[in-house]
Amino acid sequence: MSAETYFQHPLYGLAMQHFQEGNWRAGLKEVERLIQLFPVEQELRSLRHELGFKARLDHFEFGDRAAEARRRIRRLVLRVGAAAVIASLAYLALSTYSDWLGQQVTAGRERVEREIRIATTTAMQRDVEALMVAGRLAEAKSVVDEIGQLDPSFPGLTELSADLTAALDLSNQYDDAMQRIDGGDWLGAQSILQQLAAAVPNYRDINIQLTYIERRTMLDNLLGAGEASFAKGNWEQAVAAFETMRTVHPQHEPEYIEARLFDSYVNAARSVLIGQADSLAALQVAESHFRKALALRPQDPNIKRERELAGLYLKAQDDFDQSQWSEVIRALEIVIGADASYAQGTARQTLYDAFVARGDFQISVYQLDAALSDYERAAVLAEQDSGAVLRLYEAQIKVAEAQGANGNFEAAVLHYRAAAELGNLQARGAEDNPAMLSALQEAEGYAANGNFGVAYERYQRATRLADAKQVKKIHIVQEGEYLTLLASRYGSTVRAIALANDIENDNLIFAGQELLIPVLP
Repeated sequence: MSAETYFQHPLYGLAMQHFQEGNWRAGLKEVERLIQLFPVEQELRSLRHELGFKARLDHFEFGDRAAEARRRIRRLVLRVGAAAVIASLAYLALSTYSDWLGQQVTAGRERVEREIRIATTTAMQRDVEALMVAGRLAEAKSVVDEIGQLDPSFPGLTELSADLTAALDLSNQYDDAMQRIDGGDWLGAQSILQQLAAAVPNYRDINIQLTYIERRTMLDNLLGAGEASFAKGNWEQAVAAFETMRTVHPQHEPEYIEARLFDSYVNAARSVLIGQADSLAALQVAESHFRKALALRPQDPNIKRERELAGLYLKAQDDFDQSQWSEVIRALEIVIGADASYAQGTARQTLYDAFVARGDFQISVYQLDAALSDYERAAVLAEQDSGAVLRLYEAQIKVAEAQGANGNFEAAVLHYRAAAELGNLQARGAEDNPAMLSALQEAEGYAANGNFGVAYERYQRATRLADAKQVKKIHIVQEGEYLTLLASRYGSTVRAIALANDIENDNLIFAGQELLIPVLP
């Protein structure tokens, strides 16, 4: 390694040695060599000049002057030596300061780097916390791993890692629950979410998911119950289940549920009428079901017809109670035209009684032709039902009375004869009604002689005596029963029942009432 200054060079030390020995020429040579190595050092040049001068004095002067010169040279050497020592000390001091300064710079740099690292990791910690709140746990874990690489001793790293691990565990449980929901494992998902809710009550949307699971579980239960009821033909239960499903979860297979509900409505309406198609309560239920079915499929012609018939029948019964005979007739002619045996024949029975009732009213106001027309239409209806013998018997008497009121006694007698045959009046009179038998025989005698007016009067008397001896059955009125229903069931008529029980208002029958129902023997 080369010396940094001339006074550190070995040649300088060697020159100093020669000077101390008084060997000026040898010392001068060494200085010359130093000047070549350090050409810019002015002190070396001054030293060479002095040494050269002293060397010449050594050669030419004697005595004191030489000694003085040597003393001067020694002083110069001492000064130069002192300067060299001072320079050496200064260099040493500078080197020492430089080392200290380097240490300070290094320490400062390390401190700045440490502060930057702390600021960075602290910011990253906040990022982790924000990512955890946002649910971006995979990104949060990546940042935590990076913090660990930057500063394994970062304060709070252990707690942060533990929090993240707990969050990941919760997230994994939540994801498991969501997968179970997607797979339809409602109970499994519910169990996991309930545990999460107990640990972290407001974690994500678990409360919404639990509510959804409850709805879906209820939906599955309803669907299962609805399908089971549908398969067994329990239509009212099927209606209730599918209606609830449609209300609670309208988006769940809407077309399928609607189809099931429609079929349930229709079957419920039809089944409620089985065995009680003449029951007003049953018909009201049926009409309601048909109406709801039509709300689902407004253009279904069959259900539209069934609902219309039920509605017309119910309205006709209400009009019958209000003595609105023409309204009853208009409605029930439509019903009978579509289904002659509607409501187990009660529709036809009601229409018959409406014709008779309107005819009676028209007789009372002397509209004889209109009355005759209604009685004849009633007779036609009665003829269509082989089991309605008493109805036809009554209709024939009504037509006979209308004909007689119009003065058509011969025609009236013909209808009375038909009624007498239907009612088997000859045999009944011979058995226990001699007065009726006598009147009947007189009527036949007058008719045979062409005296139809008197014959008409005798037939009229005979039929009234027959009514007094009419066979009757006792019936206890049940809830929901009405007169036309009872007349249809027993093959009687509303007029006959009202006369037998002195009923002035046909509406005034009640559950528990004992009625006498006239029937033919």
